Amino acid sequence: MLRLLLGRPGRVFSRSQLLDSASSDLRDVSDRAIDSHIKNIRRKIQAADPGCECIVSVYGVGYRFDAPE
Repeated sequence: MLRLLLGRPGRVFSRSQLLDSASSDLRDVSDRAIDSHIKNIRRKIQAADPGCECIVSVYGVGYRFDAPE
């Protein structure tokens, strides 16, 4: 998921696109699981670089990665 976001900074990915990139099998996984994964990724980024808010929620659409300045 993080690799996908990092590969296209500024592009908004929907939850379903992120879910497709994270899971290759056909399990019944809720798109809300993406929110949980994003929360964990954000927490790890914050631990490595406090104050970095590089994964942005786009209301009603999904998430995007904004490269830190």
